[in-house]
Amino acid sequence: MRHQILAAAVALPLVLGASPASAAQPGAHYAALGDSYAAGVAAGSYDKASGDCHRSARSYPALWAAEHHPAAFLSVACSGAATQHVIRDQLPRVPADSTLVTLTVGGNDLDFATAAAACLQPLTTDARCDRALDESERLLREELPGNLEQTYRAVSAAAPAARVVVTGYPHLLETGTTCWVGTDARRARFNALTDRLDELIQRQADKQGFRFADVRSPFSGHGVCARSGEEWITRIVLTSIWESFHPTPEGQARGYLPNVSAAAAE
Repeated sequence: MRHQILAAAVALPLVLGASPASAAQPGAHYAALGDSYAAGVAAGSYDKASGDCHRSARSYPALWAAEHHPAAFLSVACSGAATQHVIRDQLPRVPADSTLVTLTVGGNDLDFATAAAACLQPLTTDARCDRALDESERLLREELPGNLEQTYRAVSAAAPAARVVVTGYPHLLETGTTCWVGTDARRARFNALTDRLDELIQRQADKQGFRFADVRSPFSGHGVCARSGEEWITRIVLTSIWESFHPTPEGQARGYLPNVSAAAAE
Protein backbone atom coordinates (compact mmCIF):
# COMPACT_ATOMS: atom_id res chain seq x y z
CA MET A 1 0.00 0.00 0.00
CA ARG A 2 1.19 3.53 -0.59
CA HIS A 3 -0.06 7.10 -0.28
CA GLN A 4 -1.42 7.24 -3.82
CA ILE A 5 -3.40 4.24 -4.90
CA LEU A 6 -5.36 3.29 -7.99
CA ALA A 7 -8.30 1.61 -6.29
CA ALA A 8 -10.76 1.37 -9.16
CA ALA A 9 -11.29 -2.20 -10.34
CA VAL A 10 -10.71 -2.84 -14.04
CA ALA A 11 -12.75 -5.48 -15.82
CA LEU A 12 -10.37 -8.11 -17.17
CA PRO A 13 -11.19 -11.49 -18.70
CA LEU A 14 -11.00 -14.50 -16.42
CA VAL A 15 -8.14 -16.83 -17.19
CA LEU A 16 -8.68 -20.42 -16.21
CA GLY A 17 -5.79 -22.53 -15.09
CA ALA A 18 -4.80 -25.72 -13.37
CA SER A 19 -4.34 -25.93 -9.59
CA PRO A 20 -0.77 -25.73 -8.28
CA ALA A 21 0.87 -29.10 -7.90
CA SER A 22 4.50 -29.11 -6.84
CA ALA A 23 6.09 -28.18 -3.53
CA ALA A 24 8.93 -25.71 -3.14
CA GLN A 25 12.21 -27.61 -3.46
CA PRO A 26 15.81 -26.40 -3.05
CA GLY A 27 15.99 -25.98 -6.83
CA ALA A 28 12.79 -23.93 -6.89
CA HIS A 29 12.10 -21.27 -9.46
CA TYR A 30 10.56 -18.60 -7.25
CA ALA A 31 8.48 -15.60 -8.33
CA ALA A 32 7.19 -13.02 -5.83
CA LEU A 33 4.14 -10.90 -6.67
CA GLY A 34 2.10 -8.29 -4.91
CA ASP A 35 2.01 -4.88 -3.30
CA SER A 36 4.20 -2.85 -0.96
CA TYR A 37 4.02 -5.46 1.80
CA ALA A 38 5.63 -7.99 -0.55
CA ALA A 39 8.01 -5.39 -1.97
CA GLY A 40 9.25 -4.56 1.53
CA VAL A 41 8.33 -0.89 1.76
CA ALA A 42 9.65 0.58 5.05
CA ALA A 43 12.23 -2.20 5.41
CA GLY A 44 14.96 -0.13 3.72
CA SER A 45 17.82 -1.42 1.56
CA TYR A 46 15.84 -0.67 -1.60
CA ASP A 47 16.95 -1.81 -5.02
CA LYS A 48 17.46 1.43 -6.94
CA ALA A 49 16.56 -0.36 -10.15
CA SER A 50 13.06 -1.00 -8.79
CA GLY A 51 12.28 2.73 -8.75
CA ASP A 52 8.94 3.64 -7.19
CA CYS A 53 8.20 -0.04 -6.56
CA HIS A 54 10.67 0.20 -3.64
CA ARG A 55 11.67 -3.47 -3.56
CA SER A 56 13.76 -4.19 -0.50
CA ALA A 57 16.50 -6.72 0.16
CA ARG A 58 14.81 -7.13 3.55
CA SER A 59 11.40 -8.08 2.17
CA TYR A 60 10.10 -11.54 2.97
CA PRO A 61 10.59 -12.74 -0.65
CA ALA A 62 14.23 -11.61 -0.68
CA LEU A 63 14.81 -13.14 2.76
CA TRP A 64 13.25 -16.45 1.66
CA ALA A 65 15.47 -16.50 -1.42
CA ALA A 66 18.59 -15.75 0.63
CA GLU A 67 17.71 -18.54 3.03
CA HIS A 68 16.68 -21.24 0.53
CA HIS A 69 18.88 -20.46 -2.51
CA PRO A 70 16.33 -21.17 -5.26
CA ALA A 71 17.65 -21.90 -8.73
CA ALA A 72 15.90 -18.72 -9.91
CA PHE A 73 14.35 -15.79 -8.06
CA LEU A 74 12.32 -12.92 -9.46
CA SER A 75 10.39 -10.31 -7.47
CA VAL A 76 8.04 -8.04 -9.37
CA ALA A 77 6.15 -6.86 -6.27
CA CYS A 78 5.49 -3.14 -6.39
CA SER A 79 4.32 -0.44 -4.03
CA GLY A 80 0.75 0.56 -4.80
CA ALA A 81 -0.17 -2.61 -6.67
CA ALA A 82 -3.78 -3.76 -6.61
CA THR A 83 -5.16 -6.97 -8.12
CA GLN A 84 -5.49 -5.37 -11.55
CA HIS A 85 -1.79 -4.46 -11.52
CA VAL A 86 -0.78 -8.02 -10.62
CA ILE A 87 -2.69 -9.31 -13.63
CA ARG A 88 -1.68 -6.58 -16.07
CA ASP A 89 1.90 -5.73 -15.05
CA GLN A 90 3.33 -8.56 -12.96
CA LEU A 91 2.04 -11.89 -14.21
CA PRO A 92 3.34 -11.41 -17.78
CA ARG A 93 6.85 -11.41 -16.28
CA VAL A 94 6.44 -14.66 -14.35
CA PRO A 95 8.23 -17.64 -15.95
CA ALA A 96 5.87 -20.46 -16.84
CA ASP A 97 8.23 -22.96 -15.17
CA SER A 98 7.97 -21.29 -11.76
CA THR A 99 7.61 -23.83 -8.97
CA LEU A 100 6.88 -21.37 -6.14
CA VAL A 101 4.84 -18.16 -6.29
CA THR A 102 4.07 -15.89 -3.35
CA LEU A 103 1.47 -13.14 -3.45
CA THR A 104 0.35 -10.36 -1.12
CA VAL A 105 -2.45 -8.25 -2.60
CA GLY A 106 -5.87 -6.89 -1.69
CA GLY A 107 -5.21 -3.93 0.60
CA ASN A 108 -4.98 -1.41 -2.23
CA ASP A 109 -8.24 -2.69 -3.72
CA LEU A 110 -9.85 -1.46 -0.48
CA ASP A 111 -7.98 1.87 -0.53
CA PHE A 112 -6.38 1.05 2.82
CA ALA A 113 -3.99 3.99 2.55
CA THR A 114 -6.83 6.48 2.37
CA ALA A 115 -8.52 4.79 5.33
CA ALA A 116 -5.29 4.94 7.33
CA ALA A 117 -4.90 8.64 6.58
CA ALA A 118 -8.52 9.31 7.50
CA CYS A 119 -8.43 7.36 10.75
CA LEU A 120 -4.90 7.46 12.10
CA GLN A 121 -3.46 10.89 11.39
CA PRO A 122 -3.64 13.60 14.07
CA LEU A 123 -6.60 16.02 13.98
CA THR A 124 -8.77 13.83 11.76
CA THR A 125 -12.41 13.34 12.76
CA ASP A 126 -14.49 10.29 13.57
CA ALA A 127 -16.86 11.17 10.73
CA ARG A 128 -14.03 11.23 8.20
CA CYS A 129 -12.71 7.91 9.48
CA ASP A 130 -16.15 6.30 9.36
CA ARG A 131 -16.71 7.42 5.76
CA ALA A 132 -13.37 5.97 4.66
CA LEU A 133 -13.92 2.64 6.42
CA ASP A 134 -17.50 2.42 5.14
CA GLU A 135 -16.14 2.70 1.59
CA SER A 136 -13.44 0.09 2.24
CA GLU A 137 -16.07 -2.27 3.60
CA ARG A 138 -18.23 -1.71 0.52
CA LEU A 139 -15.31 -2.53 -1.76
CA LEU A 140 -14.60 -5.65 0.27
CA ARG A 141 -18.20 -6.85 -0.07
CA GLU A 142 -18.91 -5.88 -3.65
CA GLU A 143 -15.66 -5.91 -5.62
CA LEU A 144 -12.77 -7.68 -3.93
CA PRO A 145 -14.18 -11.24 -3.99
CA GLY A 146 -14.34 -11.18 -7.78
CA ASN A 147 -11.01 -9.37 -8.10
CA LEU A 148 -9.24 -11.99 -5.98
CA GLU A 149 -10.85 -14.91 -7.82
CA GLN A 150 -9.84 -13.43 -11.15
CA THR A 151 -6.27 -12.82 -9.95
CA TYR A 152 -5.83 -16.27 -8.44
CA ARG A 153 -7.06 -17.97 -11.60
CA ALA A 154 -4.64 -15.86 -13.63
CA VAL A 155 -1.77 -16.88 -11.33
CA SER A 156 -2.63 -20.56 -11.85
CA ALA A 157 -2.69 -20.06 -15.60
CA ALA A 158 0.64 -18.22 -15.64
CA ALA A 159 2.46 -20.76 -13.43
CA PRO A 160 0.48 -24.01 -13.64
CA ALA A 161 3.08 -26.16 -11.86
CA ALA A 162 3.76 -23.75 -9.00
CA ARG A 163 2.94 -24.02 -5.35
CA VAL A 164 1.25 -20.71 -4.58
CA VAL A 165 1.36 -19.09 -1.16
CA VAL A 166 -0.85 -16.06 -0.58
CA THR A 167 -0.47 -13.98 2.55
CA GLY A 168 -2.80 -11.91 4.59
CA TYR A 169 -2.09 -8.67 6.41
CA PRO A 170 -1.26 -8.04 10.07
CA HIS A 171 -3.20 -5.89 12.48
CA LEU A 172 -1.46 -2.56 12.08
CA LEU A 173 -2.54 -1.30 15.48
CA GLU A 174 -2.75 -2.38 19.09
CA THR A 175 -5.85 -1.55 21.13
CA GLY A 176 -6.39 -0.92 24.82
CA THR A 177 -3.40 1.41 25.03
CA THR A 178 -3.05 5.16 25.36
CA CYS A 179 -1.60 6.30 22.06
CA TRP A 180 -1.79 9.37 19.81
CA VAL A 181 -2.37 7.25 16.67
CA GLY A 182 -6.13 7.38 16.24
CA THR A 183 -8.59 6.58 19.00
CA ASP A 184 -8.95 3.14 20.49
CA ALA A 185 -12.32 2.73 18.75
CA ARG A 186 -10.84 3.67 15.37
CA ARG A 187 -7.94 1.27 15.83
CA ALA A 188 -10.34 -1.52 16.75
CA ARG A 189 -12.50 -0.92 13.67
CA PHE A 190 -9.45 -0.77 11.41
CA ASN A 191 -8.25 -4.12 12.78
CA ALA A 192 -11.72 -5.61 12.29
CA LEU A 193 -11.57 -4.62 8.61
CA THR A 194 -8.18 -6.34 8.35
CA ASP A 195 -9.71 -9.50 9.82
CA ARG A 196 -12.47 -9.48 7.21
CA LEU A 197 -9.91 -8.93 4.46
CA ASP A 198 -7.74 -11.81 5.66
CA GLU A 199 -10.75 -14.11 5.98
CA LEU A 200 -11.77 -13.32 2.40
CA ILE A 201 -8.23 -13.87 1.10
CA GLN A 202 -8.09 -17.23 2.86
CA ARG A 203 -11.47 -18.36 1.50
CA GLN A 204 -10.55 -17.44 -2.06
CA ALA A 205 -7.11 -19.05 -1.71
CA ASP A 206 -8.65 -22.27 -0.43
CA LYS A 207 -11.03 -22.36 -3.40
CA GLN A 208 -8.10 -22.10 -5.80
CA GLY A 209 -6.00 -24.69 -3.96
CA PHE A 210 -3.44 -22.14 -2.75
CA ARG A 211 -1.74 -22.08 0.66
CA PHE A 212 -2.55 -19.19 3.01
CA ALA A 213 0.02 -17.61 5.33
CA ASP A 214 -1.78 -15.88 8.21
CA VAL A 215 0.57 -13.32 9.76
CA ARG A 216 -1.77 -11.88 12.40
CA SER A 217 -0.55 -14.13 15.20
CA PRO A 218 3.20 -13.37 14.93
CA PHE A 219 2.48 -9.64 14.66
CA SER A 220 0.19 -9.72 17.70
CA GLY A 221 1.52 -7.30 20.32
CA HIS A 222 3.82 -5.65 17.79
CA GLY A 223 1.49 -3.23 16.01
CA VAL A 224 1.59 0.53 16.36
CA CYS A 225 0.85 1.53 19.98
CA ALA A 226 2.30 -1.74 21.33
CA ARG A 227 2.57 -1.82 25.12
CA SER A 228 6.05 -3.29 24.89
CA GLY A 229 7.23 -0.55 22.57
CA GLU A 230 8.46 -3.25 20.17
CA GLU A 231 6.55 -2.18 17.09
CA TRP A 232 6.93 -4.11 13.83
CA ILE A 233 4.80 -1.58 11.95
CA THR A 234 6.11 1.88 11.13
CA ARG A 235 4.22 4.91 12.37
CA ILE A 236 3.72 7.98 10.17
CA VAL A 237 7.01 8.78 8.42
CA LEU A 238 6.88 12.47 7.50
CA THR A 239 10.03 12.40 5.36
CA SER A 240 8.77 9.46 3.25
CA ILE A 241 5.04 9.24 3.81
CA TRP A 242 4.77 6.18 1.55
CA GLU A 243 6.61 4.14 4.22
CA SER A 244 3.95 4.81 6.87
CA PHE A 245 2.10 1.81 8.34
CA HIS A 246 4.25 -0.87 6.73
CA PRO A 247 6.23 -3.71 8.31
CA THR A 248 9.67 -2.90 9.66
CA PRO A 249 12.63 -5.19 8.86
CA GLU A 250 11.71 -7.10 12.03
CA GLY A 251 8.15 -7.46 10.81
CA GLN A 252 9.31 -8.88 7.49
CA ALA A 253 11.83 -11.26 9.11
CA ARG A 254 9.85 -12.40 12.15
CA GLY A 255 6.28 -11.72 11.12
CA TYR A 256 6.06 -12.67 7.43
CA LEU A 257 9.02 -14.92 6.66
CA PRO A 258 8.36 -17.84 9.11
CA ASN A 259 4.73 -18.22 8.05
CA VAL A 260 5.50 -17.97 4.34
CA SER A 261 8.34 -20.50 4.72
CA ALA A 262 6.06 -22.92 6.56
CA ALA A 263 3.32 -22.63 3.93
CA ALA A 264 5.85 -23.08 1.09
CA ALA A 265 7.20 -26.24 2.71
CA GLU A 266 3.86 -27.98 3.39
